[in-house]
Amino acid sequence: MNPIPFEKVAFLEAKAVLDNAPSLSKEENWAAKRRMEGPADFKLNEATYHWVLTLPTEVWPLWLMKNFPRIANQFAEAWRKPDTCEGLFVQLLLDQRGTRKGFPVNVSREIMALKLYFDSKPVTTMGRRADDIKR
Repeated sequence: MNPIPFEKVAFLEAKAVLDNAPSLSKEENWAAKRRMEGPADFKLNEATYHWVLTLPTEVWPLWLMKNFPRIANQFAEAWRKPDTCEGLFVQLLLDQRGTRKGFPVNVSREIMALKLYFDSKPVTTMGRRADDIKR
């Protein structure tokens, strides 16, 4: 194993180099990447109400629907598509930007309850949830 070359420098000299170094992680302008807001961002779709009625009452996402109707609409659309819904859970539960504050506690609990319920339903060979086939 080769030794790592080391050069002694003054503390202030090292600090000056680090202070002037370009940032290693490029800051993303997430605001510029957002899509334009539409009516579904502020109002629940009719399909969302129908979707909620198919869920057990203990997992109804009432806080989510009230405070984040766009996300509730996305769940209603994705619920019968396991891969899409799983991707939505990952997107909401894991911070990929490193700067998110997270959801309010009540909303986080509802999303986790939905995730646990979603994971408890077996997927059939056709990729649909067993409960969805009956409908």
